[in-house]
Amino acid sequence: MTESLRNTKTYLFFVFVFFVAVSVFLIPDTSFSQQFPDCMKCHKIKAAGKYVHPAYKQGCISCHTQAHIKGGKFPKYLFAEGIELCWGCHDKSRFTKKTGHPPVARGECSSCHDVHTTDNPKLLLSPMPDLCFNCHDKTKFINKSKHPPVAEGKCTACHDVHSSEAKKLLLADTPKLCFICHDKNRYISETKKKHHSPVATGMCMSCHEPHASASQKLLLAATPDLCFKCHDGSEFKDKYNHSPVESGMCMSCHEPHQGSVKKLLLAKTPELCFNCHDSTEFNRKNPHPPVSAGMCPVCHDPHASAYAALLYYPTNDGCLMCHPKIGKAPHAAGGISQTGHPLKDRKDPKSKYGELSCASCHNPHSSDSIKLFRFPAGTDYELCPSCHAYGGKK
Repeated sequence: MTESLRNTKTYLFFVFVFFVAVSVFLIPDTSFSQQFPDCMKCHKIKAAGKYVHPAYKQGCISCHTQAHIKGGKFPKYLFAEGIELCWGCHDKSRFTKKTGHPPVARGECSSCHDVHTTDNPKLLLSPMPDLCFNCHDKTKFINKSKHPPVAEGKCTACHDVHSSEAKKLLLADTPKLCFICHDKNRYISETKKKHHSPVATGMCMSCHEPHASASQKLLLAATPDLCFKCHDGSEFKDKYNHSPVESGMCMSCHEPHQGSVKKLLLAKTPELCFNCHDSTEFNRKNPHPPVSAGMCPVCHDPHASAYAALLYYPTNDGCLMCHPKIGKAPHAAGGISQTGHPLKDRKDPKSKYGELSCASCHNPHSSDSIKLFRFPAGTDYELCPSCHAYGGKK
């Protein structure tokens, strides 16, 4: 009986030894670090920052599954190598969209992130935008005019730092992205009839620099040079130039985004013109019909002209387009010779431009006298003394 008991104990001892051997040699992936869970006794610096990798709370072995085991498959006792390790927890689809950040595409997560601890949010190696400037040229983001998100170092307000379905890693295509901050109704409103072509097609960056610019409003260039990238500059410069055009003040007359008036004008004519021109000169007792109808551009080129007063044609030629009979018979006074009053090719000392023309006698805008006479007169002949001397008097 004693011998049988002894044999039983011996048998149980060898069974115990067998299972211990199996647990040690046949299951090697059981991390050595599990036997010493307080890794911080040696690696305290790995959790010394303000922000710590969430995996730390799950235990170091969540990444270092083979800690201190010789012959591990991957460096640093990790269960995978490179970006494959990160995808053990992070959703791969967030990092593999159409447009990828080059470091992400190369699997270089640690070029931006510290994998253990840091004093910066998101475990970044340094604060933004300083981190971005490690690769991106800082000078392109510093200028006289700065986009507020750029000035505040908020690169991620517009860009996804990992990958995006939009170009340039934008959070969305333009103009949808721009309308996250900018009121859409100010740029593409259904209540407005006219829209600037680049705005209507969502091409905000055809006029604006998204980061920083030497020009106001983040424009790619100062006006009118910016405007001349699309509009033919030769049409805006001639012998006579409208003052706002000459000064490059396109937006003193035009809305750059949208408007309710054709040509994106800030207001209809003549109200727009009266922002600069004294309306009393155009609202006398007898107005010229085109003036009373607000048809300033019928006679005047709003930008530039080869002719005085920004007229489309020489003064008399323009008048004769509507008053053709004047040029076919003696005008004003024929007398015995029936030659009539000269209409041109004479000097007129009272004229602003020094040449005799229809405008020497007639005000082309409005007058308190009959027939739009430039000088006070109740009849044709009462006008003559305004220029001609009679009996030694003038």
